[in-house]
This record gives sequence, structure tokens and C-alpha cells, in this order.
Amino acid sequence: MTDEKENEQLNNDAEECKRQAEEYLNNWKRERADFVNYKKDEAKRMEEFLKFSNEGMIIQLADVIDVIEAARSNLPDTREFKEWADGFDRSLHKLEDFLKKFGVEKINIERAKFDPSMHEAVEIQDKDGEKIEEIRPGYTMHGKVIRPVRVRIIR
Repeated sequence: MTDEKENEQLNNDAEECKRQAEEYLNNWKRERADFVNYKKDEAKRMEEFLKFSNEGMIIQLADVIDVIEAARSNLPDTREFKEWADGFDRSLHKLEDFLKKFGVEKINIERAKFDPSMHEAVEIQDKDGEKIEEIRPGYTMHGKVIRPVRVRIIR
């Protein structure tokens, strides 16, 4: 009889060990899956961080471009200043190419209606029709607006 009880106890202990082993294995599998997902999420966050890490510098560079464009537009349209104008144009073209490498593009407002997600209204004029006129260009970086277009709304 005691052998029978011992065998039963051993079987119960073996079943309990097997149940615990399965529980530990399942917990390990869950933790492993969570860790793999964490690594994927962290890689995405890092990629997103790196993608937009230059955003502040790009915004400041946009201000420099504004100054160069203003200087270019204030040059007299004479033969005497043609080389200056060409130099400004080449510089602006190089800066535009540089920005494109970082996924930066100017926001096009042709035939656009006012959109507060892309435009910053700084003036409203009463006239016939409803249009917007660019005061300062805006930029997107990988599709995200990093500097809205400053516009004059003409009503």
C-alpha cells in the first residue's frame, strides 16, 4: 500500500513539475515575444528620431534661405548685377538640392485654399474672391510640416 501511495505521490509530483515547466515555458515565450516587439518598436522610434533629428537646423537654414531670396529679389535687374543674381540663384539651387537630401520640400500654395495645418495667416485683406498669397515659404520634412507657410488671406 505504501508503494502505491508513493507511486501516486511521485506521479502527482511529476505532473506538478510538468505543469510548472509548461507554465515557465509559456511565460518565457511571452516575454521573448514582448522583447522582440520592444526591439522592433525601439528600432522604429530610433529611425523616426534620426529622420527628424535635423529638423531644428533645417528650420534655421530656411531662415537663411529667406534672407538670400530677399537679397536676390532686391537686386536691380541690370547687367551690372547679373553676376550677383546668378550667384544668388546658384546658391539657392544648391541649398534646395541639399534640403531634398533630407526629405525637405517647399510647400506649394498654388491654387490652394487656406489650411491651418499648413498655413499661418498673418494678414487678411478684403477683396473679391478667396485666395491666399505667400508672405514667407513653408517647408515639409518627410511629409511633416516643419514650418508653415505664412500667408495673406485675400477675401
